[in-house]
Amino acid sequence: MRKITTLVLSGLMLVAASATIVSCNNASGDKATEKTASKVAAKESAAYKIAYVQIDTLTSQYQKCKDLEEEFTKKRANAEATINAKGKSFTTQMQEFNRKYQSNQFTQQQFEAEQARLAKLQQDLEALQNRLSNSLQEEYQKEFQALTDTIQNFTKSYAKEKGYDFILCKSSGIDNVLYANEAYDVTDEVVKALNKRYTKQAPKKEGDKK
Repeated sequence: MRKITTLVLSGLMLVAASATIVSCNNASGDKATEKTASKVAAKESAAYKIAYVQIDTLTSQYQKCKDLEEEFTKKRANAEATINAKGKSFTTQMQEFNRKYQSNQFTQQQFEAEQARLAKLQQDLEALQNRLSNSLQEEYQKEFQALTDTIQNFTKSYAKEKGYDFILCKSSGIDNVLYANEAYDVTDEVVKALNKRYTKQAPKKEGDKK
């Protein structure tokens, strides 16, 4: 689903951009002091450890992202199938209504009653379409937030573990890095680690031993 893929990509770009600096802004005095000390040490050493991640590659290879896209592709297809089936039924009823009207098979009372019924049916169909669309969007937003939180939290822990001061993001669509030496590309390592964690957290299938 192109729309979901685009949203996931855009969201991850925002997450990656906001999570590039590992040291967070904290209100407490102790953490502020620690942050200031880190800045001083960094300036004195004039050496930063920087890496970057190809967001396009991450979204195409991270299994959780692929599962999210597949899941919502199916759910959207099911919603569209429901609407299409009801829409086809409504069209058939409208055609039958027009046929009877043109052949003068209605009394005035029958005509008005059937016209009102079809109008109500059309309203119900439009309302159902809106409900399904809104429900799917709300569910997606929750899943998407969980996905971005996972990547954001992992990026922070990964940077701390590897000693990186910055983790930048690169993308073919929106790129905030004009040039990057491929030696600093940690995409594969990040994707492998994310997939490993995701596999461990995946729910057991029916029949699996506890």
